[in-house]
Amino acid sequence: MIFYNTIYLRRKYISLLFFLISQTIIVLGQTVTYQPSTEIIPNPQRGLQKYSITSSDYATDSGTNNLSVTTLNSWKTSTNKVTVVYRYFLLDAFLNSDINSTYLSNIQTDFDNVRTAGLKIIVRFSYSNAQGTTPQQPIKSQILSHISQLTSILNNNKDIIISHQAGFIGTWGEWYYTNSTEFGTDGNITTAQWLNRKEIVDAMLVATPQEVPIQVRYAGIKTTMYGNTLLTEQTAYQNTANARIGFYNDAFLNNYGDQGTYSVASECTDPIGTTEYDYISNETKYLPMTGETNGFNPCNGGLRTAGLNAINEMNLTNWTTINRDYYIPFWDGVISSNHYDDILKNLGYRFVLNSSVVSSNNSGFNITLNISNVGFARLFKQRNVYLVLKNVATNVITTELINTDIRTWETSVSITENFNLNLEGTFQLYLWMPDNETSLENNSNYSIQFANTNTWDSSTGYNNLFQTISLETLGLEDHLDDEKILVYPNPASDYIIIKLKNNTEEKIEIYNVNGQLIKSTSVSNNQKLNIAKLPNGIYFVNLLNNKSSTIKFIKQ
Repeated sequence: MIFYNTIYLRRKYISLLFFLISQTIIVLGQTVTYQPSTEIIPNPQRGLQKYSITSSDYATDSGTNNLSVTTLNSWKTSTNKVTVVYRYFLLDAFLNSDINSTYLSNIQTDFDNVRTAGLKIIVRFSYSNAQGTTPQQPIKSQILSHISQLTSILNNNKDIIISHQAGFIGTWGEWYYTNSTEFGTDGNITTAQWLNRKEIVDAMLVATPQEVPIQVRYAGIKTTMYGNTLLTEQTAYQNTANARIGFYNDAFLNNYGDQGTYSVASECTDPIGTTEYDYISNETKYLPMTGETNGFNPCNGGLRTAGLNAINEMNLTNWTTINRDYYIPFWDGVISSNHYDDILKNLGYRFVLNSSVVSSNNSGFNITLNISNVGFARLFKQRNVYLVLKNVATNVITTELINTDIRTWETSVSITENFNLNLEGTFQLYLWMPDNETSLENNSNYSIQFANTNTWDSSTGYNNLFQTISLETLGLEDHLDDEKILVYPNPASDYIIIKLKNNTEEKIEIYNVNGQLIKSTSVSNNQKLNIAKLPNGIYFVNLLNNKSSTIKFIKQ
């Protein structure tokens, strides 16, 4: 439901541009409030993620085991409103060789299909999907060669890649079980082995576009390699390792500190409040936290795995996406406890438009936007926010960039922007938050929808503000064709200038709003009159020999 104020204002404001050459008229400045939605919003790069893994013939047959556009569309249109697919690229066929062209071609086909379906993708590359006694990855030099091979495909598809998870080492690419003297194994890692591991992440940072964050499995991976200095608003979003490395937690809510995500004293120690937990809570304000649950936590009757605690910890550690396909008993419990929809709605960001205010200024208009982010996380990828003006007569679209960093939208946000536009006509106002990549900018699947009722236009990706303004830019001489006199600036504080159609001297009278004569004098064209001592209010200027020529001005 939308509520409008009942007072519509029409004011003539004269703008000064190189000695004041034009006038702008603003109509229908107003306040609009908006109704929040309770729906699950299928916004990009957030929410539930669907799991997928490549098969053995992915390396031998083109077009085999690719992500299907039909399947991707069915995930998107399901009640789960999936917009993210997790793709696990299993490289077990290349333990001793480079990645072949068939495999690389199949990767590109997957990316093409994801883009066609309007989704985004999280990627991980690994060599082993089960523990064993053999090496779980190639030697370091071969891994580095594979990462180099992937550089072009990662860069060519950066528009749809949400994050690149640090796989490559260990079973499932989780950096633990490796059976490797180069990398260490089972948590026993020397300084030299840590340096070898760091070479892998450093190579990933080079191969992966700056816009795409890296994710590591454990807090200690990032702190050991790059230090434990906390990110801040000033150091985040830079092209540094610390600012680019987030986390994935594939044992969310399980025992032993989410099975190694956090260092804890015992199986049932609650990781909340530990140094590593607080560290990840801070880093994921600026970087992604994704993953999955992987089992039932037996501690304290399973309280950590319960739906209410899941919501609490997703909020504490800023979860963006989570795997819907595992662990199913967890999801069954969340559904039975009626927490499922709350998780789906609040994963990642959820922007709610509370109100907008449009008001006139001396030469244009101001707009104030009041917004809330009620989701678990902030948006960690940059995107522009535009005010869209749609001419109601011609449907011509004008977009104006709003000065805000959408990645900082957390809890309550208030934005005020001033616009002085050389436009004429009546315009409907919208907000548009498209993808920053030019390949996706005009695809509404990748634009952000506010969690409000009746504001979303799915065809354009615009959010309707239900604000209408009228703008008219006219030269002073155009006004004088209809009027014998003009007054500017308006409103004014210290002086006004009288513009006469004829250059001959004219006698004028100035009246207040009560009809009282304030001043009678003769003026010439472009004469300046001092009004500094007049009380603030509305005044009228009349030509003495033409009572029909009356101009209102405001003293403020």
